[in-house]
Amino acid sequence: MKLPGQPLALVRHAASRQVIKQFAHKFDFVYFGHVDPQRDEQQIIRGITASAEHIDRHFAFGSFRGRDIAVVERQNTLHFPGQGTQSYRWLIMQFDLHDAGHPHAFMDAHHHEEIFYANLFTKHGQLDDVTALFASHDPLFAANFKTFARSRDAGRVHLMLTPAITAMLAHHFKQFDYEIAEDSLYVYASNVVVTLSTLQEMLRVGVWLVEQLDAQK
Repeated sequence: MKLPGQPLALVRHAASRQVIKQFAHKFDFVYFGHVDPQRDEQQIIRGITASAEHIDRHFAFGSFRGRDIAVVERQNTLHFPGQGTQSYRWLIMQFDLHDAGHPHAFMDAHHHEEIFYANLFTKHGQLDDVTALFASHDPLFAANFKTFARSRDAGRVHLMLTPAITAMLAHHFKQFDYEIAEDSLYVYASNVVVTLSTLQEMLRVGVWLVEQLDAQK
């Protein structure tokens, strides 16, 4: 409950800390709290939301079913000329992939505004909208997700995101966004209240998806 005179951001910060610590305890993770990018370089979660301005809080790390997993709440205010500013908070769960040869792909379930894409294409100008690749898959996937990848990787991305994977995401996990990059999978919950249920669902889909991806190698 918000106490009189207590800033909403402080209340949200305390609530997120409590829930992520609860999740860490339940799954035997280690809770580190704030991440200082100058001192904790080895703990930084990367991905497309990483920038010089983002703020990471409530970092936790552990393993589950043989996978290294990291959790963080990330905040950033995005700017772009002519489009003003937009604040985002992402709850991010990063999973290790056993193979580093997967092509880079980002699947956004319509959780971001144009200013996010403007920044995305500035930092990752090689990414293109390849959603049309999946027109023959379950129609809910193309309806609920935009998929981005490098044009030169389009064929590999189409093979990587099998009909079974896209159908599962579209029917059961469209509340999240996904990025596959190098040897990591990132599951994003955008601008949500941090709950134990959300964290557990992110863990559930993330472990399933990395196992599906690694089984292809």
